Amino acid sequence: MKTRFSLYLRSTMTLILGSSLLSTVMATPPTTSAYSTDIQNSHVEDATSEGIGQVNMITCIMHSMRPDALVNQGPYIALVDENKCSANKSSAGNSSGGDGSQASNFTTTTVNSTRLTNLDPMRVKVWLNEEDQGQASTIFVNINATAAPTTSNPYGQFRLDFCGKGATGPCMMNGMLQGADGALDYYQTEDRGNNESSTTALRLTSVGTTTGSGKLDMIRTQGSASVEVAFLFAYDANHFLRGDQCFSRDATDPATGMSVWRYGLYDGTTGVRVDRNSGFPINFTSGGQTYHGFIGYWGINMPASAGLTNGATVQKVDYNSNGNAPTTTNYTVALSSGKLTKYTRKATNLHAIDKVQLTAWVNDASNFFSGATNNTSYSMYWDDSQSLFVVTGQQTCGNNGCSSQDLPSPQTVAPSFWTQMGLQGWSQSLGGELYIDLKNVGSPMTSAAINVVYRAQDLVYPSDMPANLYCVNNCPTSTSMNDFFTNNTGTSPFVSTTFNNWNPSATYVTYGTDTAAGVLTSSGNAVVPSDMSAVQQQSMYSNGIRSGRLFTDPTAVTCNGNMYCDYKANDLDVYYVWETGPNNWNQFAAVKDANNTFVKFDAPLQLNYTVPTGTQYGQYAGKTIVLQYGGFGNLWGIPGSCVSSLTNQPVSCDQQNARYVPEFVIPADSTGVVTDGTNTYLVKWLDREIRFARKLLSACSGLTLPSTVTLPTSAVLKDPSDPASDIYVGTKPVVTGEPRVIQGEVMY
Repeated sequence: MKTRFSLYLRSTMTLILGSSLLSTVMATPPTTSAYSTDIQNSHVEDATSEGIGQVNMITCIMHSMRPDALVNQGPYIALVDENKCSANKSSAGNSSGGDGSQASNFTTTTVNSTRLTNLDPMRVKVWLNEEDQGQASTIFVNINATAAPTTSNPYGQFRLDFCGKGATGPCMMNGMLQGADGALDYYQTEDRGNNESSTTALRLTSVGTTTGSGKLDMIRTQGSASVEVAFLFAYDANHFLRGDQCFSRDATDPATGMSVWRYGLYDGTTGVRVDRNSGFPINFTSGGQTYHGFIGYWGINMPASAGLTNGATVQKVDYNSNGNAPTTTNYTVALSSGKLTKYTRKATNLHAIDKVQLTAWVNDASNFFSGATNNTSYSMYWDDSQSLFVVTGQQTCGNNGCSSQDLPSPQTVAPSFWTQMGLQGWSQSLGGELYIDLKNVGSPMTSAAINVVYRAQDLVYPSDMPANLYCVNNCPTSTSMNDFFTNNTGTSPFVSTTFNNWNPSATYVTYGTDTAAGVLTSSGNAVVPSDMSAVQQQSMYSNGIRSGRLFTDPTAVTCNGNMYCDYKANDLDVYYVWETGPNNWNQFAAVKDANNTFVKFDAPLQLNYTVPTGTQYGQYAGKTIVLQYGGFGNLWGIPGSCVSSLTNQPVSCDQQNARYVPEFVIPADSTGVVTDGTNTYLVKWLDREIRFARKLLSACSGLTLPSTVTLPTSAVLKDPSDPASDIYVGTKPVVTGEPRVIQGEVMY
């Protein structure tokens, strides 16, 4: 029997606020094509969503396990990509970036879905493996589903209980979600360690599908200090009232905010999904235990407890299209503590990037604008109508990382500021690094004649590494990194004379490459830190250490006679960047076949998108931006901004309640067209967030907040890991077969 988990568990606040509006697909592909039939999902994002973020993630994971499709077929393994179910990933802009942090984060789950008869509830038992900084835990889940949603009972009848715990001890996370008789109850406690804990309680009652009210209460405790946030809310068919905030429930209201976290890419004629050779599932057996993971363009995703090492043997899992059991093929693992990326030149002009946001590092700000500070990264855009750059914000960095802060008022800067070396910067809308050739620019100038260079990125496999590379700016060595991270000397992990060296240099750093080990070398030593844990503790570099531009011929960057200038690398067709650090995306991981040949995966496909005209596209209307497609559901590069989680209004990203969201939505119609220069593709959004438009409080005059609400308490909690409990899920069964489900797709 198929139950409707995706409808009444996928997003609780969508049920509370009620929105599942789908855009009309306007396309020429056949109506039977994937472009026409792939389902689009919408959910409502509200301040109350924070309180149920954990259960929304768990229920998303439940949906991705497909217990509805494998009822009474015995226990099975499902691989679930937690990144795709994490609201924190989304609000951090995960769907708008395009680097190795996009790597999948698969977790292994064991699932057993049963139903005695068509008159009995469906019961789902789940054992979900978790690893966080080397600490292993299990989330035990029990679900009883009795009735699907109806008009009179919009949440159906079900109960979900969960407990997250280590190998021993009590539940560190214990919760319950229950729907019955037109009401929804939720309660969760969590011990986060370091004397930090939280409790969340929700009660919602409804009348049909359009009217209801309730209360959400959240308590966060750290040490002896506690902070409580409580929301009373009520809604009808037209409005939603939360405390003293009124919102329209009309998703077609022009002020309603929209953000998309997943897109599909399709052939422009046939409507068939565009697939990339982005990776495949693998198994690794050690100590009598089999671990399940995934190998792809960004590396290997495998539980740390597996202890996967260089030279180990893993098995590729080959799923047969005929539905038979999968087969396996042996491959050899190749690991390196760093990776080399190749950057290939592409070009446009300054006129074409009018109003496109970029960031640039300013070393000497004495002639930038009044009040500007040295050695700071500034946000800005080119204003073609003024022939000036408009600076809107700056990045501030500290022990807790970096954040963007709006300037009190925008400042203008003349292009002549960059006449010495040109503007070196970064733009999400152009796929990453860019260079604007403003050297010796005069006045007046023609913006269409000013070259803007941006780059396509490709991973370099060890067998393809150049023999030698050279560097003049931000050049790391094993000595400079160990001095900084381990010995606590030096101001950076780079050779001191090269740190942020934007000026002509009389010397350069020479590197070799060890293709067998897959590393960059300096004086025969691998250019990697000796202590990755020390790197992890340095917040500014915890996401990795990246070199400056590396080039194969130092004479290609000569300047001022016999000097060497980093900015000259912008004229090269190709340069390289070395990256190392403690994260999977900072390191190289691949497999070799029986012929000792690397299995190479497709890099993200770089696409150009011409943004339609219209006020909803803001300053990007009519502009061409660069997107990257890493496989179905993974389209990155849409620029972003911040909104308040309390009011849904635009705010500076350094505000306490700010959420980072994509700036606009690519529509699923004839304007949702992208190209790689040769082929044309259609884009269709798959998962959309709706943020209701804020209205005057008087618009909600017909709504009344509930006077009393009885919230669930800890008395409702049960422990599915406890043998004495009536919902005990038992010992995790041993499953020897290959994963049957991968991120919601039943493989066999």
